[in-house]
Amino acid sequence: PLATVLSFALVAASIASAQAVPAELSALTTKARLPSPVVGWCRGEFRAGRPGEYAVAVSSVTGGRYLVVQSDATVVELASYARSAELSCYTPAEARKLHVSIGQSDTIHGQIVPQWGTMVVCAFVDDTTSVCWQYSPADRRFVRVGGWVT
Repeated sequence: PLATVLSFALVAASIASAQAVPAELSALTTKARLPSPVVGWCRGEFRAGRPGEYAVAVSSVTGGRYLVVQSDATVVELASYARSAELSCYTPAEARKLHVSIGQSDTIHGQIVPQWGTMVVCAFVDDTTSVCWQYSPADRRFVRVGGWVT
């Protein structure tokens, strides 16, 4: 089960990376003046009532950054990554299923505990470590809600 869930997550990230950047995201990145190319993305409602936001990976020579581009072109940095980008967006229900699968694994350790009804962003910050964030309305920022190590 875990291999299936993680394979799904990696396939979803690969598909988003391989897909052309949608016109809406391209317009947002231009408006936000992102200097780096988008090498991965997923769309979600990260803040309640605000659809049309994107989690993106932008590349640089030594790695890159994971960002959330909000519908008004405001950019929030989540983390940097070391080599290659892998990011996925999950509904809270999908994140909870992934949490259960991680708990059943002998080789993957971690947890994902969504706190709100909005999308969760998970991304690999290095070759073996994935970190997950969710927007906290009370803190008015993205907070870590889990992750895993492979």
